[in-house]
Amino acid sequence: MRILCLQENLKNNLLILERISSKNQELPILGNVLLKTETGFLKAFATDLEIGVEIAIPCKIEKKGEAVVPIKLISGFIANLPNTKITLEEKNNKIILETEGITTSIPTANKNEFPLIPQMKEENKIILQGEDIKNGIMQVINSVAVSSSIPEIAGVLFVCSHDGVKIVATDSFRLSEKTLFKNKNYSLQKEQSFILPVKAAGELTKIITPADETIEVLLAQNQVMFKLKNIILVSRLVAGEYPNYERIIPKASKTKIALNKTEFISKLKLASLFSSKINDIRLVVNAHKKEIEIRSADQGKGEFSATIHADMQGENAEVLFNYKYLLDGLSNMQEEDIVFELNGSAAPATIKSKNDAYQYVAMPIKM
Repeated sequence: MRILCLQENLKNNLLILERISSKNQELPILGNVLLKTETGFLKAFATDLEIGVEIAIPCKIEKKGEAVVPIKLISGFIANLPNTKITLEEKNNKIILETEGITTSIPTANKNEFPLIPQMKEENKIILQGEDIKNGIMQVINSVAVSSSIPEIAGVLFVCSHDGVKIVATDSFRLSEKTLFKNKNYSLQKEQSFILPVKAAGELTKIITPADETIEVLLAQNQVMFKLKNIILVSRLVAGEYPNYERIIPKASKTKIALNKTEFISKLKLASLFSSKINDIRLVVNAHKKEIEIRSADQGKGEFSATIHADMQGENAEVLFNYKYLLDGLSNMQEEDIVFELNGSAAPATIKSKNDAYQYVAMPIKM
């Protein structure tokens, strides 16, 4: 194998693969990257056996071939080279890199020990808009359970139907749901759902760029493949059935409030400075006066109170919340004008965008 490639192209893509590769001491081969030539491209593949990423890097192929090399070493070396052309050649079980008076050789690993690149059939295909998928995942991912006795909620749920695509995450204390493509064209062969592990979901948001106008999603029994313009991401799916999250979402509300997101966030952050160890803040809603009072108090820190005037309808309410949960939901909202719906002191509250494309459910703290 012998190729010519720009340093910047190699650097940026190898950094992505370095994130994917594994430091598994029992399987040291996973700390490597597979480099393989194809017409006009160097295909580079890394995996930790849960996620695999293959990137097509534009380059000039002078001699075909393939090699397996330590990803951290080759990535770190190339990242520190000047932005110029690099010659990369496999010879005598070594990779030789040369550029502007700099030469190095890196021993290669056994190609037969490296995992095979997963292949999937062109069936159960869904074609989605890249930027919408990226934004949708980013709006829900902070609701994924970090650790839970329910493994199914340690991932992001995709529900793909002919009416739209829903992306959902919950940790049982809060829940995020984003509806995509309700009024847009997208393609699927049959209605289906799958749970994407949170690591794969996070990586997907990092690798999607504006150039990825559409993404092909291929589903198999226990894995999913996302085909971008120059990158393929394959991930194992979370096994099991996602809980019936829709029963958690209130169908009606006792108190409905129209709020400005920025003002609400600003006063919640001030209140958070005076909250106790359980991060509690108190919302007191006076529907007659059309105002919300935000209170917090701690014996060692002091007390805080602020008022927001807002359009509202329904009953008075007094509810205790973990301020972090409210701020997480509000930070996911793209619109400035939001709707905050309460159902008393013990039932779930909902934050919605006005077009209902995104909603966030938060459980109050029991008073």
